[in-house]
Amino acid sequence: MINRFNHFRENETLAILCIEVALVMLGIGMISPVLPQYACTFGVNITMVGLLITVFGIARIIVDIPAGRLTNRLGRRPVLIIGPLILAAGSVGCGFAVNYWVLLCFRFIQGIGSAMYTTAAMVILADITTPANRGRLMSYYQGSLLLGSGLGPTMGGFIAQYFGLAAPFFVYAFFIFLAGLLAYLRLPETLPSQSDITSARVAGKSDPTPSTGEVMVLLRNINFILISMVTFGIFFMRQGALNEILPLLGTNRLGLREGQIGLALTLVAVIQFITIFPAGRFSDRFGRKAVITLGSLIVAASLVLMARSYNYRFLLLTCLTMGMGLGISGSIPSAYVVDIIPIESYGTAMGTYRAISDLGFVIGPVLLGWLADIRGLKYSLLFNSLFLFLIVLLFQLRAEEPHRLKG
Repeated sequence: MINRFNHFRENETLAILCIEVALVMLGIGMISPVLPQYACTFGVNITMVGLLITVFGIARIIVDIPAGRLTNRLGRRPVLIIGPLILAAGSVGCGFAVNYWVLLCFRFIQGIGSAMYTTAAMVILADITTPANRGRLMSYYQGSLLLGSGLGPTMGGFIAQYFGLAAPFFVYAFFIFLAGLLAYLRLPETLPSQSDITSARVAGKSDPTPSTGEVMVLLRNINFILISMVTFGIFFMRQGALNEILPLLGTNRLGLREGQIGLALTLVAVIQFITIFPAGRFSDRFGRKAVITLGSLIVAASLVLMARSYNYRFLLLTCLTMGMGLGISGSIPSAYVVDIIPIESYGTAMGTYRAISDLGFVIGPVLLGWLADIRGLKYSLLFNSLFLFLIVLLFQLRAEEPHRLKG
């Protein structure tokens, strides 16, 4: 633990990013256990509930790549300041929504802010890490994310229980505004200079890539596509099974209150937090693939357990297993991406990676919601498990281990 704090002191940028993401995810986590129920107050079915999550993802897909390019043109810092402010404004709008369509509109605005913040943060992490420490340092960022998202659901569940389903959106906006303010006051600019890029090329850590063809070059890279598909599968599961189906299963099958659902979601995040740091160190030492594959297979197994959850204790066991799998894979896919791309392509590559991944954010909630409407919650969870298993199997068979460069 002392060594971890020493890393923060030695790298102020990493420390600021960790504090900021904890604030952002604390707010986002607060609405996870209440968004499906909040949407249902407008008289919509499960598919329409999924659309609320999907429209957030659609906005992210549209903005991800432009946000990555903006980090190259304007700098990392401005994008990381503006994103949280847009996200906060969208959250206030959601809280004041008078009907489903107004809520849907402000969820889209939230997605724009989320894309700008997330892409810029990942680009900054790429700037300040090396292949030798990337898994470990990204795990600190991911751990801070989990700290916020772990506390958020329980806080949001009880806020909604005692102050109404709209209340978490206003608290959410407050925390995200604080995150933007922190970036404005303390975050330095990390955009590499031309001399940094030249030095990286001389050291063999970067290859010149024509800027006009960066996206097409990435889309022809089988390793980039495969790791993006793994994250697509995880996002599909997170937004569909974890954030949509689990709260509905808890309410409709188990008769749980919002606070109990929030505690279940918090357990997922707590177990992730416990496992993510050793997983990051392990990936730096032994390679990325084994960690990514193991974690993702555990997540797929946890979906089968969730489908068979008919009491609260078994659901908590399911959440424990899911948290373990998500923690083991953790931030390692992002580290894998940065390992295989040149320094001058960080902005476009991370934007493209996030755009492909965010397709899971879009497709998962609507598809699983539709399957739940026509076949039931159990069928949708089993489908998700099989889908994730097949993606991970393809990654394990075809993807290469990134070449570990000396930092």
